[in-house]
Amino acid sequence: MKIAARQIANFLTKPPAEIAAVLFHGNDLGMISERAKQFAHLFSDNLDDVFSVTRLTGDMMSGEAGLIADSTAAIPAFGDYRVVLVKGRGTELLEACKLALAKPLADTIIIVEASETTTKHAIVKLFETSKTAASIGCYADNIGDIRALATSIFAGDQVTASRAALDIIVERLGSDRASSQSEIAKLALMAGPGGKLNADDVRIALGDSALLAIDDIADALASGAVGRLQQALQKAWYEDANAVMIVRGCQTYFRQLGLASHAMAAGQSAQNALRSLRPPPHFKLQDRLQAHLRRWRPDLAMDVVNRLQDIELQLKSGGINDQLCTAQSLLGICLRAPR
Repeated sequence: MKIAARQIANFLTKPPAEIAAVLFHGNDLGMISERAKQFAHLFSDNLDDVFSVTRLTGDMMSGEAGLIADSTAAIPAFGDYRVVLVKGRGTELLEACKLALAKPLADTIIIVEASETTTKHAIVKLFETSKTAASIGCYADNIGDIRALATSIFAGDQVTASRAALDIIVERLGSDRASSQSEIAKLALMAGPGGKLNADDVRIALGDSALLAIDDIADALASGAVGRLQQALQKAWYEDANAVMIVRGCQTYFRQLGLASHAMAAGQSAQNALRSLRPPPHFKLQDRLQAHLRRWRPDLAMDVVNRLQDIELQLKSGGINDQLCTAQSLLGICLRAPR
């Protein structure tokens, strides 16, 4: 059974009675771990209970294809379920999962975390086509997911975040669910129960150095400055900025550039066009944007936004060198920047 994205939340709280095994797969390791743990707690309050919970890894499957099936046969000392937690890359788990799913599974739940798979992988197809198993994809959050996550966490502490603050959170986070959740929780802790967060609070809390490096990348990209782009990318990697965060930062910059350019084409001055943007650009970026408005037409800027969205999807697909893909893709845009 393949669980669609819109069905995942409900499945993780009320799975069908016939489901005895679930595969969590994708390129967001934090989300895989979070969802697997949440699901496992439906069947055991204590996942460290060695008498009812068995933990297996992919390395243990070498020459032991029956290991998962054998583990499901053990009678739990406490509780109603034997929980079998399996973690690996994917391919090395396939034969063991086939054997385990080939027999009836009573009072047992198998939870598999596979970190190096695609939707076409054989182990994914195995779980999707089984009547007693389910497959759940775990891929980097989109803008709506991050906004919903932040809103949920802030609501728990009655923290009020401005729209501009939420926009910055959405722009800067999203490549890994666990990392995003941790950063948003830090923001909630910083604000305190019943507190408030504005755009500047978020910029500072999420790390000025990495954000400034991303701003420099967007500036070099729009300027067609190859040398500055390479330097800014090196700085961003040094500051541990992730590739998706960089690409999203550039998307925001060019989207603002396109909207302001369109407003100017309708008769507004450059300053008024920039003031009309929501969220408003940081004051440090306004001079850069105003300079770029002289060379970027609205259609050219939005074409870059579309290209950057394609790059983001490519990064989320997994199986590639994120830094190399980002550098090569941005270089191509930089070389075609209007002079």
